[in-house]
Amino acid sequence: MGALVRLGLRYGVLAFATGFMFGLARELVLAPKFGAHLAQQIEFPLVTASVFAIGCWLERMLAPGQSRPWLLGLGLIGVATLLVIEGIFALAILKQPLETYLQSFNLAAGSLFPIGLAIMALAPLFSRMMQRSG
Repeated sequence: MGALVRLGLRYGVLAFATGFMFGLARELVLAPKFGAHLAQQIEFPLVTASVFAIGCWLERMLAPGQSRPWLLGLGLIGVATLLVIEGIFALAILKQPLETYLQSFNLAAGSLFPIGLAIMALAPLFSRMMQRSG
């Protein structure tokens, strides 16, 4: 397995673990105090910033000198890995109905998850661009 795929898998696993921990905090701490919707609104920027930081860290520490297409591939493999793990967790382990799971991708219904996925996909590339402009 190539370095790109291994690193992309690592990125997806780390992103899922981060999201899982924030999700636990949201459900156990934030939701009882603020309600489910506000808890999600509070959690989203925190988990997104954390996953963005993971993408930047991976690029700087484990992928220096890689091309822009390679870095975009890293982000996309990370997102694909996250989606596979997330889907298995939601559908097979939590037994969430497919319709409910698919609602997490519905921007029109107020879901921010697709925005977080786009940011995750672009984080390694943005990391490189920030280094060059700084």
